[in-house]
Amino acid sequence: MERNVLEIVSFTDPYCTWCWGSEPILRKIQEVYGKQVSISFVMGGLVEDIRNFSDPGAGIGGEQWYRQVAEHWTDASHHHKMPVDVEVYFDIKDDIFSTYPASIAFEAAKLQSEDMGKLYLRRLREAAAAERLAIQHSDVQVGLADEIGLDRDIFLESIQNGKAENAFRKDLAECLQRGVRGFPSFLLRGFGEEILLRGYTPYHIFDRWLQELSKNQLKQKELRSGSPQIFDFISRYGTVAPMEVAGVYDMAFEDAQKLLKQMTKKDLISEKKVGNGAFYSLPQDTIQCDSATGNCSF
Repeated sequence: MERNVLEIVSFTDPYCTWCWGSEPILRKIQEVYGKQVSISFVMGGLVEDIRNFSDPGAGIGGEQWYRQVAEHWTDASHHHKMPVDVEVYFDIKDDIFSTYPASIAFEAAKLQSEDMGKLYLRRLREAAAAERLAIQHSDVQVGLADEIGLDRDIFLESIQNGKAENAFRKDLAECLQRGVRGFPSFLLRGFGEEILLRGYTPYHIFDRWLQELSKNQLKQKELRSGSPQIFDFISRYGTVAPMEVAGVYDMAFEDAQKLLKQMTKKDLISEKKVGNGAFYSLPQDTIQCDSATGNCSF
């Protein structure tokens, strides 16, 4: 680890709604601290087999699990304000549901590269949380892999030959070794020290600990919240939700929605309705430029 770099290890699961709700916070950390803080992901295996799963605190367990999870997601969305479509659970209510296959698919993507793994995990979250896609199904996993440009043959081979599952089992062992049983949890480490934050963690708590661990050596980027800055933010992340704009740029949720709607009406960005909210991305006819070569194309 470089001397001036802190690391955040996120213990997570592709189906975890409060992990989905943490996306605006992690993106703000990336925007404010840049390369000074690295973020990586360790899979926690939230549900091995829904038939044996019980979470009394969330009121989940038994034959009506799909209704209970849908209610849990709806309630969580009202708090974290990331979009969800709970109908997916009624679609898969007769499945032997497990979050392990999606976690293993993430590991298969990560074996191609760390960055591709992160990109694939984001697509898994979007698909499961808001696009009504059953990401434990192989055909969905392959479709998402194709979308982000993974090598399909290598992706499937990594799943079939057990390499991805082996990586997943190592993640489970790390969770066990650190006593992580709830998701999300976050390990912050650097400068010879570390701390484990358990559960959904607001940005200001991260900020305090990042400064504490670095002895106030980290530099913070001041963010502006105009249309050009939001456009740049969307162009770099591909797909964003209103709460991510609100969280990153310290805007009221309603103000972020209003600005995104205005930008959509001006054809600066595109809106996609999903579940109880929306995603925003660049229009398909937006010029895309390669920063390395300077070549641009539609």
